[in-house]
Amino acid sequence: MMKRHLFFFAIILFASSSLSVAQEVQEYKVKMLGPANLNFRKSPKRVVISDFQVNYQTALSLEDEKKGGKMFRGGLKGDAKASLTLVLEGLDQEALQKLTDQLYADYVKELQSQGFEVAPIEEVWNHKLYQTSRDKRWELKAGNGAERGERFGMLLTRPSTHKFVVSKKEFDKTKAGIATLADYETGTERKIATQKNDFIFNKVVVVINAFEDAQGEGSKALGRLAGTAQVKAETNFKVSEFSVIKFNFGEVMPRGGIVVSDVLEKQKFDAFQRADVDKLGTDYGNIMTVWEVENREDSDYITVKCDPKKFIKGAELGTSAFLKSAVKELADKSN
Repeated sequence: MMKRHLFFFAIILFASSSLSVAQEVQEYKVKMLGPANLNFRKSPKRVVISDFQVNYQTALSLEDEKKGGKMFRGGLKGDAKASLTLVLEGLDQEALQKLTDQLYADYVKELQSQGFEVAPIEEVWNHKLYQTSRDKRWELKAGNGAERGERFGMLLTRPSTHKFVVSKKEFDKTKAGIATLADYETGTERKIATQKNDFIFNKVVVVINAFEDAQGEGSKALGRLAGTAQVKAETNFKVSEFSVIKFNFGEVMPRGGIVVSDVLEKQKFDAFQRADVDKLGTDYGNIMTVWEVENREDSDYITVKCDPKKFIKGAELGTSAFLKSAVKELADKSN
């Protein structure tokens, strides 16, 4: 009887162990880009976190369109259009905000554990470079739930526990002149990085991807030659390679992204449409020939179910790995 109990206990241990390691951060690399001589040895070990964003992708929309018209050897081709919209179902926006608050708190602790002081946001907010047209260009605010990001399907969150310098981006883009269209947010950050400050300027932008474009350039080129419209997408949960953590001129980025396993079921999707072609036409005696084609479209809207607990845990694992690696890069270049 004792042996049977021990065997049963071993099965429980094995099962619980398997569940605990199901979600894992896959092997990844981060790199700090910047000048060849970039280091922070002469910089004060004080960091001001000017902004901290976590962007969660909840939808993806892809579209391909091939315009028709007269054909080289005679005939007529119609327009072909394919579109695909994927929407993640099951996420709780309050849980996303709570996770962002936790990630920020952990990030601050990680900086402090490496010997960095996290200076108050007012040291950036009161910087002279933020004084020009401040009311029109900038605001100091904390996160207040998820808001719409800059790209379709993105939910942008900031910690609700602290305030950050946020660009309003309300300048008049209709006026002529390249200076008017310049990104004053990036320009201001670069200027701050060049000046001698009592702090290291820091900005965190994390992007969590659930979907990605799965059509290679070769496939797209063949489609253009064939006159077909096609889009492909697939699930691929990861911290995007477009995530970036800035320390003055240094930019830490995850090369190829940081993949976390067992968050979303691996699925592939596609939409395809071939153009309608009329090569012969219809003759009306000796008067004229008429070609007739129709414009065709394949449009798919798909909801993709996710386990919200797995999504949150995956986002936590991937983002934490990225944040810790970035702090380590900063520490290595400060000693």
